[in-house]
Amino acid sequence: MSGYRGPVRASLDVTYACDLRCIHCRTNTGEIPVHIRRRMLSIEQIQEVMLDLDRMETFEITLTGGEPTIRKGFWDLLEVVPKLKHSTVTLITNAANLSRDQMDRIIDSGISSLRVSMDGTRETFEAVRLVDRYDQVMENSAYLRDRVDSFKVLTTVMKTNLHNVFDLADDLRKHGFRRQDLILVRSHGRGGRNRLLLTEAETMEIHEKVQEFRRRVPAIEFDLNLNAPYLIPGEELASYQDVVMFPYLVKDTSVAISATGDVTMSRLYSAHPLGNVKDASLSRIWDEGQEQLAREQEEFSDAKLREIFWDFAAAEAPQDAPMVLTSLLDRQLFEGYEVR
Repeated sequence: MSGYRGPVRASLDVTYACDLRCIHCRTNTGEIPVHIRRRMLSIEQIQEVMLDLDRMETFEITLTGGEPTIRKGFWDLLEVVPKLKHSTVTLITNAANLSRDQMDRIIDSGISSLRVSMDGTRETFEAVRLVDRYDQVMENSAYLRDRVDSFKVLTTVMKTNLHNVFDLADDLRKHGFRRQDLILVRSHGRGGRNRLLLTEAETMEIHEKVQEFRRRVPAIEFDLNLNAPYLIPGEELASYQDVVMFPYLVKDTSVAISATGDVTMSRLYSAHPLGNVKDASLSRIWDEGQEQLAREQEEFSDAKLREIFWDFAAAEAPQDAPMVLTSLLDRQLFEGYEVR
């Protein structure tokens, strides 16, 4: 048993749909088969999942996707936020097409924690996101930043923007932003299939540049972090981590819930979900899944997880070499795993 009566943190996919077609998308937006889209949880079911998590005293619920805000019924979903007694809700959005009215509705709902994905300055942003929306995203991000308690920019680092990461950090600083997390692209989703993975040398160069940046710029002025679990064998992670890194620090305390209701501890390596919220309450799934959880934690050592996360050989493989799918979602979509 984990010793926890419920997950400390939960990531909840609101939808697989998105208004962008980013070249590194982890959830393969725009490629989701119709039979899977039809099996997504209803808004009412997502609301019940959030209430169930709150009853389990989950610390943080992260709404992600796809782009959550374009889900039909998303604004009805927000009605559950004021009803939560224990859980903080974090929303991850691309902020590319949000109107002022929509942003106000998000803020007024009680969501006080926001993350906006942004992967480069103007030209690089367009190369990654395939739209020219850099100024709009920057403007929307500034509006949201000034009205919530917790705001952070999330940047996925890949072949396409490797040269531009610190230019973006400088631009964010000029625009008054103070927090940015770098997340290295991995082999699930389009990041792997588009051959965007970094080599080990490129990854370690980013690591060293972040360390140099942090020595030069105090965190109180601009807090730049590299979210890279298991990058250096034996390296201890910082004692405090937010929703992105926490599952790697305390591996048996966080769940991911897919848009179709599958509950997993890690979609990167879990062979099977713990259960599906269409069949049972999340609290029951958590209790009954503890034995499976314990087996998986024993099976996947830090060394094995490092091998999965940092498949540098895949980054250096020939363009025509087959890409090994590592995430549960990719296996669902491209290897025929039954999605309920």
